[in-house]
Amino acid sequence: MGKQDMRSAQVDVTWYQREYMTLPRILTHWHQANEVLNVTPDKGKVLEVGPGSGHTSWLLAQSRIDVTTLDIDPSIQPDLVGDVTKIPAPAMEYDCVLAAEVLEHIPFDDFEAALSELSRVSKKYIVITLPAPFVGVSAFINLPKFPPMSFCCGLPYRVSHEFDGQHYWELGKVGFSKRRIRRAFKRVGLDIVREFRPGGSLYCYFFVAKRTIPEEKR
Repeated sequence: MGKQDMRSAQVDVTWYQREYMTLPRILTHWHQANEVLNVTPDKGKVLEVGPGSGHTSWLLAQSRIDVTTLDIDPSIQPDLVGDVTKIPAPAMEYDCVLAAEVLEHIPFDDFEAALSELSRVSKKYIVITLPAPFVGVSAFINLPKFPPMSFCCGLPYRVSHEFDGQHYWELGKVGFSKRRIRRAFKRVGLDIVREFRPGGSLYCYFFVAKRTIPEEKR
């Protein structure tokens, strides 16, 4: 039996109950949906890998997006059951693919294979978020006649990572720099067009990328 066949779910479905749904996590769901909507046409098709609590899928559905979910754990009740390194979908099936807080759940040796699969099933864009612990301050500013603004400042949590039963690695920890992640994107033919840490969250980091591999070579 191959490595992909042996991979199993790490997070029980009960994990996504109230204790998990902190305010910073809720804010990141909005950012996930917003970034996907920014690169997806009206009534477009989106694949969400690792739907978790389902909040992001719900937000996208309110904007008339056709959302398909994928998870390795059938108890999550995804539309597709499968591994992110071997997605059971045709090439270029979706306008955008979202994998939020997913790729840290697989060994880093499989990271590029997962990126390649996410790129393969997307027509153009992928949105990825990774845990990136940050020691700092996050704040919101509200001014008349302007939309709410947010910012955060601080320092990465640069310590060695130890597998905790869920995360094999985390962005910003020793050996897992942004530079290393950017090189991985480039090697699989993905061009990062936007990256940021959302205001209100000191825990995750976003990458929005588009594929650069010509269609005839995919």
